[in-house]
Amino acid sequence: MSEQEIKQETKIPVENKQETKMPVMGMTDHSLKSGFGGQMDAIMRALNEKYKSYFVGWGFHYEEAIQRNGYTLLPTGNDYHGADILMQHLNVFKPEVLIVQSDTRMVEYLPNLIKQSPHKPIWIYYPVIDGHVWQPDGKKWKWPGNWCQVMKQADVIVAYSDFGKEILLANGFEKVERIYHSIDTTLFKPYSKEDKEAIKTSLGVSGKFVIGGVFKNMIRKNPEKYLQAFCKFREGKENKVVLVLMTKPVPSGAGEFNLVQMAADYGLVIGKDLFFIQGGFVTALMPQVYNTFDVFWALGGMEGFNVPLIEAMACGIPVVALDATTHREILGGTGILTLPPVYSKSKGCTMTYGSYNGVEGIVCDPYDVARRTQTLYTDRLLGMNISYKEIERAITTFDYSVIKQQWVDLVDKYVITESDVPDEWKELYGSVK
Repeated sequence: MSEQEIKQETKIPVENKQETKMPVMGMTDHSLKSGFGGQMDAIMRALNEKYKSYFVGWGFHYEEAIQRNGYTLLPTGNDYHGADILMQHLNVFKPEVLIVQSDTRMVEYLPNLIKQSPHKPIWIYYPVIDGHVWQPDGKKWKWPGNWCQVMKQADVIVAYSDFGKEILLANGFEKVERIYHSIDTTLFKPYSKEDKEAIKTSLGVSGKFVIGGVFKNMIRKNPEKYLQAFCKFREGKENKVVLVLMTKPVPSGAGEFNLVQMAADYGLVIGKDLFFIQGGFVTALMPQVYNTFDVFWALGGMEGFNVPLIEAMACGIPVVALDATTHREILGGTGILTLPPVYSKSKGCTMTYGSYNGVEGIVCDPYDVARRTQTLYTDRLLGMNISYKEIERAITTFDYSVIKQQWVDLVDKYVITESDVPDEWKELYGSVK
């Protein structure tokens, strides 16, 4: 969300004494263009139908709260992750529930802050679980112990996926809920053949077989494997296929790749073989990006969920995905899985690499990606069958209309509202409240 867009939002009073809904609060990144921000926006919109929703938005530093999509967006202070202002928000707005979506490293301060706060909400934690800690026996269930200590102080844990839920249960969490991320499948949908070709023409790739990827340029996304796999796939069809990546192609910080230099070293010509689409698109335009693709690659080796994957599925783009973390579960039998390289045949262990705090990522085999993509290039009927199955799964499993009720039901389990109280208790309930 641009500064100009934020300034155009309607400012609201801090208090509304006529409001009778019970308050709930969410906290994560404020941007609607980030995975965290987009999903918390959906959660707050869902809960606002029954509760009064507040959203503490990291990176939103304006002095006044604003109204956005029906809920109240609250500013953060000098600490990016809200450590210096969250207690104030808790004690002013007094939410019954605090829903936090984050990497655990971002909120290690939270357990002590809640303990010290005069107002103590029910803490529902929606954490990232995107891999595992290495184990000598080749098992893949361990999560960093220091993060587990923080997470276990939450009142309720909600995993993004069954993959995450199983890891948490294996690490001693007694009860874990599971709610998937959501998308709007009335927005993310397949275009007609004519409309797709018009988009390709506007990008200068008319008549080409387009492979696409949407990811952040960082190590855990395996960005270099997109270029390597494409180099193998294009052999013998150099003028018939192109790769379109929506990512930042050059590094601006640690852990990012110079994909422009890599492309040159691999013999790929930008503007001919390879196209980069810079970020910053409004969500409404993203379906046009996906509908440019004939195949979508999801090659990340550490994904807590992977929202672009379900966006591509909803648009009916046949997917080739690395069989790592959540991808198999999200595809649910649709799409094509590519296997990672094996480093120990005796134990069946796959190749991994170390990441932040000891969490391992899965290495992608670019040769296998190229081979499996070739099947979609030569068998267009296979691609059509995959497309139909992906669209059906996206609509029935990941659409906002399905997921929003799961969040309402979850909060209802842990919050007592006035309507839940017997008539003879309501006067007492009101005086206590």
